[in-house]
Amino acid sequence: MREQRNERVCVTLSAEQAAAVRRAVAAGAAESVSAYVSEAVGGRLARDRALATLNDLYARRGVTLRPEHHAWARRALGIGTEPGDAQPVADKGAART
Repeated sequence: MREQRNERVCVTLSAEQAAAVRRAVAAGAAESVSAYVSEAVGGRLARDRALATLNDLYARRGVTLRPEHHAWARRALGIGTEPGDAQPVADKGAART
Protein backbone atom coordinates (compact mmCIF):
# COMPACT_ATOMS: atom_id res chain seq x y z
CA MET A 1 0.00 0.00 0.00
CA ARG A 2 1.29 3.43 -0.92
CA GLU A 3 2.10 5.82 1.92
CA GLN A 4 -0.36 8.70 2.11
CA ARG A 5 1.17 12.15 2.04
CA ASN A 6 -0.64 14.79 4.08
CA GLU A 7 -0.81 18.46 3.26
CA ARG A 8 -1.67 21.21 5.71
CA VAL A 9 -4.48 23.55 4.64
CA CYS A 10 -6.48 26.25 6.36
CA VAL A 11 -10.29 26.14 6.40
CA THR A 12 -12.80 28.61 7.78
CA LEU A 13 -15.79 27.36 9.75
CA SER A 14 -18.56 29.27 11.45
CA ALA A 15 -18.09 29.61 15.21
CA GLU A 16 -20.96 27.17 15.71
CA GLN A 17 -19.41 24.58 13.39
CA ALA A 18 -16.00 24.89 15.04
CA ALA A 19 -17.53 24.49 18.50
CA ALA A 20 -19.53 21.45 17.37
CA VAL A 21 -16.41 19.82 15.89
CA ARG A 22 -14.43 20.45 19.09
CA ARG A 23 -17.26 18.92 21.16
CA ALA A 24 -17.30 15.88 18.87
CA VAL A 25 -13.55 15.47 19.27
CA ALA A 26 -13.82 15.86 23.05
CA ALA A 27 -16.52 13.16 23.05
CA GLY A 28 -14.21 10.80 21.18
CA ALA A 29 -15.86 10.99 17.73
CA ALA A 30 -12.47 11.73 16.16
CA GLU A 31 -8.83 11.82 17.20
CA SER A 32 -8.50 15.53 16.37
CA VAL A 33 -10.17 18.42 14.60
CA SER A 34 -8.00 17.63 11.58
CA ALA A 35 -9.10 13.99 11.61
CA TYR A 36 -12.77 15.05 11.88
CA VAL A 37 -12.47 17.47 8.95
CA SER A 38 -10.47 14.95 6.92
CA GLU A 39 -13.17 12.33 7.43
CA ALA A 40 -15.89 14.82 6.42
CA VAL A 41 -13.98 15.78 3.26
CA GLY A 42 -13.43 12.10 2.45
CA GLY A 43 -17.16 11.47 2.75
CA ARG A 44 -17.98 14.37 0.43
CA LEU A 45 -15.41 13.21 -2.12
CA ALA A 46 -16.88 9.69 -2.02
CA ARG A 47 -20.39 11.09 -2.62
CA ASP A 48 -19.09 13.23 -5.49
CA ARG A 49 -17.44 10.15 -7.09
CA ALA A 50 -20.62 8.11 -6.64
CA LEU A 51 -22.71 10.88 -8.20
CA ALA A 52 -20.32 11.15 -11.15
CA THR A 53 -20.56 7.38 -11.66
CA LEU A 54 -24.35 7.50 -11.48
CA ASN A 55 -24.49 10.39 -13.96
CA ASP A 56 -22.15 8.47 -16.28
CA LEU A 57 -24.33 5.35 -16.12
CA TYR A 58 -27.43 7.36 -16.98
CA ALA A 59 -25.61 9.30 -19.71
CA ARG A 60 -24.69 6.00 -21.39
CA ARG A 61 -28.44 5.41 -21.72
CA GLY A 62 -29.04 8.92 -23.03
CA VAL A 63 -30.57 10.22 -19.79
CA THR A 64 -29.42 13.42 -18.13
CA LEU A 65 -30.10 13.74 -14.42
CA ARG A 66 -30.80 17.35 -13.48
CA PRO A 67 -30.35 18.92 -10.04
CA GLU A 68 -34.07 18.60 -9.30
CA HIS A 69 -33.76 14.81 -9.74
CA HIS A 70 -31.03 14.68 -7.11
CA ALA A 71 -33.00 17.00 -4.81
CA TRP A 72 -36.08 14.76 -5.14
CA ALA A 73 -34.04 11.65 -4.34
CA ARG A 74 -32.56 13.30 -1.23
CA ARG A 75 -36.02 14.29 -0.02
CA ALA A 76 -37.37 10.80 -0.72
CA LEU A 77 -34.48 9.25 1.22
CA GLY A 78 -34.70 11.77 4.05
CA ILE A 79 -31.21 13.11 3.36
CA GLY A 80 -30.40 16.78 3.81
CA THR A 81 -30.02 19.07 0.84
CA GLU A 82 -26.69 19.80 -0.78
CA PRO A 83 -25.46 23.18 -1.98
CA GLY A 84 -26.90 23.77 -5.44
CA ASP A 85 -29.95 21.54 -4.96
CA ALA A 86 -32.93 22.67 -6.97
CA GLN A 87 -35.97 23.85 -5.10
CA PRO A 88 -38.77 21.30 -4.65
CA VAL A 89 -41.12 20.94 -7.59
CA ALA A 90 -44.79 20.31 -6.84
CA ASP A 91 -45.72 16.64 -7.15
CA LYS A 92 -47.97 16.18 -10.17
CA GLY A 93 -49.97 13.60 -8.23
CA ALA A 94 -50.60 15.90 -5.26
CA ALA A 95 -54.15 16.87 -4.41
CA ARG A 96 -55.22 20.23 -5.83
CA THR A 97 -57.36 22.68 -3.93
